[in-house]
Amino acid sequence: MRERIGAGFTLRFPGWTEWLRRLAPPVERALDYRQWPISAISEDPSRAARRRALEEGPYGRCVFRCDNDVVDHQTVVMQFESGATATLILNGHAHEEARTMRYDGTGATLRGKSTYGLDDVIEIHDHVTGAVKRIHCGTSHARVTGHGGGDEGLMRAFVRAVRGAHEGAPQPRQALESHLMAFAADEARLNGRVVTLLPR
Repeated sequence: MRERIGAGFTLRFPGWTEWLRRLAPPVERALDYRQWPISAISEDPSRAARRRALEEGPYGRCVFRCDNDVVDHQTVVMQFESGATATLILNGHAHEEARTMRYDGTGATLRGKSTYGLDDVIEIHDHVTGAVKRIHCGTSHARVTGHGGGDEGLMRAFVRAVRGAHEGAPQPRQALESHLMAFAADEARLNGRVVTLLPR
């Protein structure tokens, strides 16, 4: 969070930035933040290039006053052949950037929360005893990059598949089905109807 604040401050107050830059190395590092989202707007990491990218490129536009039609909230309800159901809820405007999950089974409920390495925890609630087991996942660089480490995992699996090491990599059918589900969810959203995917 501090890095994002530093990036915004740099672009808005260049004069103060130069003065603060001389105070201490930690301030220098915060003001010279170059990771996402800074890395997405320009290949040139200089402050001048960042400012130019925001003034002239698509990242400087107001998302609510442009042709961007990406959803900012969505609820997808899925029913599987087995009778199991799943609900995916996406909300782009929340007080906290996080991912949560909940799996309800016959013996227990598993709940998880990932705030990208800040306070990742998994809880297992036993239906019979009422006991709750908490597993704190701690922090790691892998979890705080690219969709909580998901981007890196997908690329590792792809490279393994290309090299012929298919063990642990998604099988082509599984990958296809997951993509078809995503396309079906978007079709349902755009057309306001239930979409049925035929069984294998």
